[in-house]
Amino acid sequence: MVLSRRAVVLALVLLGACSESLFGAHRAAQAGGDDGGGGSDGGSVPETCPSGCIADAGADFDGTAGGKGGHWRYLEDHRNSHSWVPMTVGNNELIGAADPANRITQCAPGSTLPACRALPGALLVSTAGAQSVADPAIEFKATTNQVIQLSLRALVPSGAADQTIRLYRNSREDALFTSTATAGLPVADAITLDAMAGDRFLVAVAPSGGGATNVGLQLFVNTTGAQFPSTCQLALPFTNASGANTVTDQCRGAMFTHYAYTYATGTRTPAAVSLNMTGPFLEQGNVVNLKTNEYLQSTLNDTLDWSHDTTVQFWVQFLQPPSDSAWLFSDQDPDVGGGLGIYVSAISGTNLVVTACTDISQGIATFGTQAVTYPGLTSWQFVRVVRSGGSVSICLNGQRVGSLAVNSSISSMLKTFNPPALGIEDSPMPLGGYFDGKLDDVRVIAGALPCN
Repeated sequence: MVLSRRAVVLALVLLGACSESLFGAHRAAQAGGDDGGGGSDGGSVPETCPSGCIADAGADFDGTAGGKGGHWRYLEDHRNSHSWVPMTVGNNELIGAADPANRITQCAPGSTLPACRALPGALLVSTAGAQSVADPAIEFKATTNQVIQLSLRALVPSGAADQTIRLYRNSREDALFTSTATAGLPVADAITLDAMAGDRFLVAVAPSGGGATNVGLQLFVNTTGAQFPSTCQLALPFTNASGANTVTDQCRGAMFTHYAYTYATGTRTPAAVSLNMTGPFLEQGNVVNLKTNEYLQSTLNDTLDWSHDTTVQFWVQFLQPPSDSAWLFSDQDPDVGGGLGIYVSAISGTNLVVTACTDISQGIATFGTQAVTYPGLTSWQFVRVVRSGGSVSICLNGQRVGSLAVNSSISSMLKTFNPPALGIEDSPMPLGGYFDGKLDDVRVIAGALPCN
């Protein structure tokens, strides 16, 4: 017998902030080393751009603003301000406008610089230091939906200060790989993922202390031959939404209908999607507005697969504070234990709450609930929740802030018959737990991404 939600066991624990990385060290070792960290491919990192090469950051550098083929931008990343400013073109180098100590050039043929000997053909990146307002970064923008591999290598010359290497998608909070590069010890990682048209993939060299000169940096982008989507289960960027009453999932093509619910009659009616240009940062484009009693839900037969590690993430901003609990994402199925629930509660302080099945014993699903302090209703927040092995980890704005222990042996048993919904708790009936605010770039990914 399987119990309904009202009969499941709930555990509520409040945790403080924690800056610990979600998966421990990524692959950060001598070139070719491998520790199989979260998000990594788990194999050796190629030394040259592999077959299907789309772009090679070092080989494509020609001193122009876009490099050969126009695949690249050379930017100053203004850290937490969500702004990226193009560098100024110099004499075969790009120079920071905010801080001219931020520079990007390339290894000259036959160069004897340590980074060039270790990483032939690499870019050379110089940083100004932690006191600067910006970090040097390179950006590759995907032009079509496809499965790509990003291969990264970096080397800080001996005697230079440690530098943080950040590989991310669209914003620093959406981290794919982060590692501290210690002088003389190469950092390497390769990640295969589903890229959607318009996705921006960036590598920033970010000093935590002093700056460094001529840090070697390689970034290869290649196709894999895999069919799209490979790991993407759900993607709602809203950038190209038309304002009709449906939004298309860019991964699988499922249609999300925008409904207005009427309490008096218990009916829901399709309504035009309300879009807004004021997103978390300029490059994001449109975001979706959800008012109280409005929500988005996928078609009834479109359910997510929870039989493996899974990442759920999105941007959120409240327009009105919740009076009780405002549900942001839900496909939780209390009868069979699958899915995930994410909401903001105002019952005891303002907390982000995640609820998930923690165990199944004799057919009974036991649910656990983890709450963490929610930092600000009126500002944009990046939420990433990762179910991986024996835990559900909660990440806010690129930091791990809480976790929920789960039975790692039950993953293959987890199912859900509820399609994903945004802005509402749709199980059990009646509908409720509405959210009044904006959501953007909602993604569900098969696999565990890191917090930072």
